Amino acid sequence: MIFYKNLKKHKKTVEKNITFSVFGEGVVSNEDDLISKPNECKTFYNFSPLDGALKTGLGFKVLNVPASEDDLENVHPFDLSSKTITEVRSIDYFRYLDIDDDCYYYHLVIKDQRDQIWTLLLIDVADGEPLSKSSLLFQNILATIPYRIGEYDCLLFFDSNGLIFSSAYTTQRFADVPPLLSLVVHYGMAFGITNTNRNELIYHQNLDVREWTDDVGSVIEFLDSMGAFTKLAVFNDYVYLFRENGITKISAYTTKGEFSFTHLYLSTSKIYEKSICVCGEVIYFVTREGLYSFNGTSVKKICEEYDHFFKNLDNQNASACCLDGKYYLATKCDFGDGEDVGCEASSFKNNALFEVDIETGKVDVLRGVDINKIIAVDTPYFSKVVACFNGANVGKIGELTRSGKIFDISTEKSWRSFVTDLGYKGKNKKVKEIILNSRYACEVEVVSDVETKTYSFDGSEKEERKSVSVNGKNFQFVFKTNEANCHISKPMIVFDVIS
Repeated sequence: MIFYKNLKKHKKTVEKNITFSVFGEGVVSNEDDLISKPNECKTFYNFSPLDGALKTGLGFKVLNVPASEDDLENVHPFDLSSKTITEVRSIDYFRYLDIDDDCYYYHLVIKDQRDQIWTLLLIDVADGEPLSKSSLLFQNILATIPYRIGEYDCLLFFDSNGLIFSSAYTTQRFADVPPLLSLVVHYGMAFGITNTNRNELIYHQNLDVREWTDDVGSVIEFLDSMGAFTKLAVFNDYVYLFRENGITKISAYTTKGEFSFTHLYLSTSKIYEKSICVCGEVIYFVTREGLYSFNGTSVKKICEEYDHFFKNLDNQNASACCLDGKYYLATKCDFGDGEDVGCEASSFKNNALFEVDIETGKVDVLRGVDINKIIAVDTPYFSKVVACFNGANVGKIGELTRSGKIFDISTEKSWRSFVTDLGYKGKNKKVKEIILNSRYACEVEVVSDVETKTYSFDGSEKEERKSVSVNGKNFQFVFKTNEANCHISKPMIVFDVIS
C-alpha cells in the first residue's frame, strides 16, 4: 500500500486584538480612511467622551427658575400657555438695577409669535407666569443690545425704522435714530454699524443713543476688500470691527474723534457674525472653513479635526454664547454619515451644538436639535445656558443639561471609527469577539467590505463578552445607543488574521 503526502495547504490564523482607549480624545483626525489609526474616532455625537469613556451627553430640559433667592432648590418652569405664547422666536438676558428698590433684577426677555415682547423674572415668585408685555410690536429686529444710560439699565431694540428703547419704566420708539446692527461703548464714545451702509462705522460722543441722529453722528468709511461690517466687540482695551472677510482694530485716543486703524486679519471665507463671541481672553468665531480663535493680535485655527463638519455650509443662522469657560455654538453641520438624526428628518436651520472647552480645546457635540438662539444666563444665584428653538420645539425655552435627552426624547448616540484594515493590509480577517464594559444597554455595529452585523449588549456592572462573526479585509466599528444614559468603556475587538 502506497501513502501519498497531503499537498493541500491549510490557511494559518493568528489572533489579534485592538482596544478603543482614545474615547477621551473625541474626533482625533480629519484624514481619509485607512490613514488614521484603527481605533481613532471619525465622528461622534450625543455621547460625552471627554474623560475616556462614552458617557451620557448633552441635552435640554425645560428651563426651571427658583421661586426665591433663599430657596434656590424650589424651582418651576414658566407657564407660557397662560399667555397663549405658542412660539418663542427670540430670547435675551436682561439685568437691571432698580433705583427705587436699590437691587438688581434678572429677566429673560422673549419675543412671541405675534412679535410681542414679554419679560420673565429669573428669580420668580409669580409661579411661572410671564410678568408683562410691551404694547409695541417688535418685527424684523436687527439687534438687541443691553445698554446703560446714566444710572438706568435698558434694552435697545433696533429695526429698519430706528430704535425701540425699553427699560423697567418705559418703552418708546425713536424713529430718528439710525438702525444699528451692532453697538459698543469705548472711551466715552458709542460706536455703531448701520443697516443702511455696511461700509461705514459711525460714532457718537453723546452716550444717550436716543439722541443719536444722522446729523450729529460722525462717520468713518472703509472701501477695501475685507467686506461689509458685521459686528463690533470691545476687547483688550480696543474696539474690534468684524467684517465679512476680516478683522480691523480701532485704537481710540483720549482726544475725542481721533483714531488709528490696523487691519489684522483677512479671511478666505466669510466670518459668520452670529458666531462671534468674546470668551475670556479670546474671541471665537466660525467660517465655512471651521472654527477660529482671535487673541486681539492674531487668528488661530482651532479644533481642526472638525473642519469637515463645516465645509462649504452656510451658517448665517448660527448662534453662540460663552459661559463658565466654555464656548457654545449652535450651528449647521454635515456629519457625513448619511444619517438623519432628530431634527434632520425634516427641514432645519441648525442641527448641532458644539461645546468647546476654552482651556483644553476638547469638544462635546449635541446633534439633532434645531436651536434658534442660545444665550448665557449668569446671575449671582445660578448660571445656565438657555436656548429657544425652531421646528418641533418652537414653543419651549430650554436649559442645557447632561441628560442625554432633548426634553423628553432620548438622543441617538453614536461613536464611529474610521474604516481600517486593522493593521494588516490586504489580508482577510475575521472579527470573532467583542469585549466591553457598559452599564446600560448599547449596540456595536461591525461594518466590513463583505457584511454588516449589529450586536446588542444588555448593560451590566461587569465586563461583557460576545462571540461574533464578521469577515472582511476592512472594517468600521460603531458604538451606539438610543438610551438616555450611557457609560461604555474599555472595549476590545478580538480578530483573526487569515493568511
